[in-house]
Amino acid sequence: MNVLFVRTDQYGAATDGGSFSMQKGMLAGLRNCGHNVEVVTSCPLPVPDGMRVHTIDFSPLYNNLPEVISIPHNWKVKKEVRGIIERFKPDFIYQRHSGFNITGALIQRELGIPYVLQFDGSEVWMKKNWGKLYFEKLLTWAEDIALQHATAITVVSKVMKKTVVQLGVDERKVFVVPNGVDPQRFSPTVDGTWVREKYNLGGKKICGFVGTFGQWHGVTVLAEAVNQVIKQDPSIHFLFVGDGGLRKKVEEILGQDNVRQYTTITGLVKHDEVPAHVAACDVVTSPTVHNPDGTEFFGSPTKLFEYMAMQKPIIVSPVGQIADVITDGVNGVYAKENNPQDLAEKILTVMNNPTLKTTISNGARYDAETKYDWNVHAESIVSAFRKGLEVL
Repeated sequence: MNVLFVRTDQYGAATDGGSFSMQKGMLAGLRNCGHNVEVVTSCPLPVPDGMRVHTIDFSPLYNNLPEVISIPHNWKVKKEVRGIIERFKPDFIYQRHSGFNITGALIQRELGIPYVLQFDGSEVWMKKNWGKLYFEKLLTWAEDIALQHATAITVVSKVMKKTVVQLGVDERKVFVVPNGVDPQRFSPTVDGTWVREKYNLGGKKICGFVGTFGQWHGVTVLAEAVNQVIKQDPSIHFLFVGDGGLRKKVEEILGQDNVRQYTTITGLVKHDEVPAHVAACDVVTSPTVHNPDGTEFFGSPTKLFEYMAMQKPIIVSPVGQIADVITDGVNGVYAKENNPQDLAEKILTVMNNPTLKTTISNGARYDAETKYDWNVHAESIVSAFRKGLEVL
């Protein structure tokens, strides 16, 4: 099939993080499965080598009036994508959802090309809870159009599917496609020696975390656990790989507890360097927490699948989809959600139990290869499109 991937949100120069890992992995998976893929984007987007990319820039006024400019940008994309569609003749458009984005619906109405909507979360909810909400009625209107007119909708978790159905979408056209991993790139054969050397980690026992320091990552919970771990085993060092909104809070916690010397915060690293950073760790963590408003965590952490593919012992909080992916004692270990003391205890337990480390790391790698390879998920996108057509 010919698949035209469309991502027209404004994310500037930021091209690291889970959403970009997901995008690149899924696009590579589609191509690996024999499909022809081209990309339309409004900002630089990391894509597999050799993939054709068409850039449709935002107006220079965007930075001053982002919400206002986002609406007419839909029509600009529709106009400029016409020639691409006439030449490429896509079977369907695969569109990433974003605020005020009705591009797929406009193209479908005018050119008759069906679209699969990648819906990672409600922009209305995220603006209310994680950002600033302007023009709520207009944002809700655009989101409803994008959902209702999609041929099929892919979501990353069962929790998000439930949310989409509650928004009035036919359940038959909503499909769960979790995030995944390239098990060849994220492999236990990757050498992390240079990372240990760069940060002077030597032969220390390393407990790692990878993420963008978002509210849902639980990075402050891990920071609060450091002091409790070090009291019992000062040979353990914590490697925080990433950056983001909660970094200042993390640094405050580490400073108050006087444990900064037992931690390293790398800042953002290139995605190509993430495997080596994970390889440098002895144990890795994903202490995810539920949403600030008390609702259930709805995401699908890319780092979780990358940890698994790297064959690392993983400690997680079993919230949302994570509890479906990780089974306690089989391919990971559970720590209570938002509980630094229990997280510290589990870090100590796993770090100092070679048999348990081997068992759960082997189980994690097996599942990454057999269940969460991007190639498998790519075919799920095509399957969702075909099943969505049956619902129309």
